[in-house]
Amino acid sequence: MNAPYFYMVTFEIDPADEKDFNEIYDTEHIPNILQVPGVRQVIRLNDAERTPAGWLKYSALYLIDEPNLPSTPQWRAKSDIGRWAPVIRPKVKARLQRLGRVVANAA
Repeated sequence: MNAPYFYMVTFEIDPADEKDFNEIYDTEHIPNILQVPGVRQVIRLNDAERTPAGWLKYSALYLIDEPNLPSTPQWRAKSDIGRWAPVIRPKVKARLQRLGRVVANAA
């Protein structure tokens, strides 16, 4: 699925909260964000086996049509639905974001 931009978010969360984090991310947060026009695909990544020191364990790669999409009211509204905002967001220990252009996409 070709998209001109990507938005990547990388997280660290306490191991005690991982079960809720994964369940809410997969069953609520991703389906809600996919309803935002211009979000084409979401890919979740997990460095579960061996996370190097200083690296964050969980990442999500959003393939999107416009670079400003993650800062729109539509994105924020969908991100605030369900348990993500009240249950998971306060438990995230670290969060890094990257936004850029997709320069190649081969299947």
